[in-house]
Amino acid sequence: MAAQPLYLAWANPVRIHWGAGCFQSLAADAPVVVLADRAALRYENETLLLERLGHHCKAWSWFQGGLATLTLAQTLCDELWPVLRQYPDATVLAIGGGSTLDLAKVIRYRLDDTRSAAAAWRRNALPAGALRHPLWLVPTTAGTGSEVTRWATLWDTAVAQPAKLSWSPADGYAERALVDPELSFSCPLRQSRDCGLDSLAHALESLWNQHRSPVSEALALEAARLVIAMLPRLQAADGQRDVRTALARASLLAGMAMSHTQTALAHALSYELTLKEQIPHGEACAVWLPMVWELALGATPDCDAALARVFGVPASAGVQTLRGWLQALGIAPRDLRDTAAGRATLDQEMRSARGRNFIAS
Repeated sequence: MAAQPLYLAWANPVRIHWGAGCFQSLAADAPVVVLADRAALRYENETLLLERLGHHCKAWSWFQGGLATLTLAQTLCDELWPVLRQYPDATVLAIGGGSTLDLAKVIRYRLDDTRSAAAAWRRNALPAGALRHPLWLVPTTAGTGSEVTRWATLWDTAVAQPAKLSWSPADGYAERALVDPELSFSCPLRQSRDCGLDSLAHALESLWNQHRSPVSEALALEAARLVIAMLPRLQAADGQRDVRTALARASLLAGMAMSHTQTALAHALSYELTLKEQIPHGEACAVWLPMVWELALGATPDCDAALARVFGVPASAGVQTLRGWLQALGIAPRDLRDTAAGRATLDQEMRSARGRNFIAS
């Protein structure tokens, strides 16, 4: 029987602007509502943006750091939705790290009844009549890739059993993303490391994924190799422009790969560490990467071949290479297979939505 042809569909509807200084070109000719990370936006950039937006800036709210909780999302919507209701053609502009961008993805869907918002977010259901505002995203960290995906993470911490929620409307992509590497230059060293680890996790999770494609593989491989080469250099000499620019590029490429494959088992395992141990997301993913890499071995010849290209060694040798690379960055990899309780947790997460994306699930 003749081989069946491979049909590949690829699309990312976000209009991406990339390059050092592209933030300075940001301007608007219609109403804009701004959500910005107070710690991430330098005063000179704040002043520049206010000058460029002028009278089109109708509201400005600050994200003060921490998790993007459901409670915080409700507070911001109560503050900004009345303005968006007054200007139904307004664009939501978000500037900051992944939590800031994710909150903006939620805010841009305006509901008439604000009391129904929390229930909708918990169900990942968009009520009829919700008004979708245009969304522009400007990342100030090099890691999450949120600017080119349609998913937003919310943390439901005001309940007896805190949980991670995923908000993912079919049309949840932003209209525009401005990725200016210079905005990440002032990101603190520890946070920059964790963001780089998040990029690596996105790239590797795209490789050992049920939904991988030749396009996502090419993007993920380039992203993974950039992070592996550059992150140790960032540790050794903070502030190098070429290093941080390369890490911003890796974040964007990994985000584009992830926008099609979604994440997989390492991310499924990470959420409890963030909730229970307050471990930053990038590190919480990274501690599981060697174990998940080893579980992926032998799943398919193509996956093994891709993993072999990450470090340029056989895929089976890559596990120890990755473990040593992480340890040099101060990360202590974990393995759930050593105890019965750990194996039960692993089996449970294999069956989760993210776990089912894993190529060996």
